[in-house]
Amino acid sequence: MSILLYHGSSTGGIQTLQPFTADHGRPYVYFTTNDVSAAFYASRAVESPYYWVPYGYDAKGRITYTEVWKNAFSEVFAGKTGYLYCCEGDDQKLLRFPTHKSLRLSQEPVAVSRCERIDDLQSWFLQRERDGKLVIQRYESLAPDQLSLWHGMVLEELIDSFSGVGPDHPYAKFVQEKLPAVWERFLHEAQ
Repeated sequence: MSILLYHGSSTGGIQTLQPFTADHGRPYVYFTTNDVSAAFYASRAVESPYYWVPYGYDAKGRITYTEVWKNAFSEVFAGKTGYLYCCEGDDQKLLRFPTHKSLRLSQEPVAVSRCERIDDLQSWFLQRERDGKLVIQRYESLAPDQLSLWHGMVLEELIDSFSGVGPDHPYAKFVQEKLPAVWERFLHEAQ
């Protein structure tokens, strides 16, 4: 069964998407069945090969992006150009990503059907918000327990995947700069 797949990138002109090793340690082409979630990956909050995009789904199935630090949304997306690649793939041959229902992985290269250049990712997302396809939870509107939940997830990821790395590691530097309280807690708990 053929399905429509999307892949977000900061690189234009790609004709065939090639598997690459990201932060999961194995080479895949990463896709989603939703253009909004794919576009999140057209800009990075943290250095390659790591990604960090705080989104999930609300009760209505809409994508919900959560600003986990003040002005995060603008910092990551304002004035940034991105590319939204569209491909067709056989859903039976794709791997499912366990934590997100819309994500798919391919171990093989995939030809691009078309590409949309997005000149300003923030403007593009804000239009999707106005269209009701995206909910953006602004930092100022978050309840303390919501922020604590996200910070706990970052702390857990640090402990599980980054214990033993130095403070100059790209992900460690990201957490130190954007979420210093989480970094301090990590240092305390890592002892």
